[in-house]
Amino acid sequence: MRYKELPEDYALVLQQICEDGGDNANDLVDIVRVDRSRLSHIISALHHKGLVTIENIGYEPWLTVSTKGKHFIKYLWPESGVRYQY
Repeated sequence: MRYKELPEDYALVLQQICEDGGDNANDLVDIVRVDRSRLSHIISALHHKGLVTIENIGYEPWLTVSTKGKHFIKYLWPESGVRYQY
């Protein structure tokens, strides 16, 4: 895997999206308590790395963890027990 480390706030956002099974930006701002502009930057970076997918559903983009992101979470937190289907 090419990305072996992430800044802590990136990893926490990725983990939160995974735990929830998906999130929108409004919910994430409240949950992870990050400034909206910072969260936008984090989401963009995670998407660029291929760790999250962004779907335009309704008014807010819907964020989910990609298969690559799930593998990465398992790498970061092997004890997390992340389960995914192929």
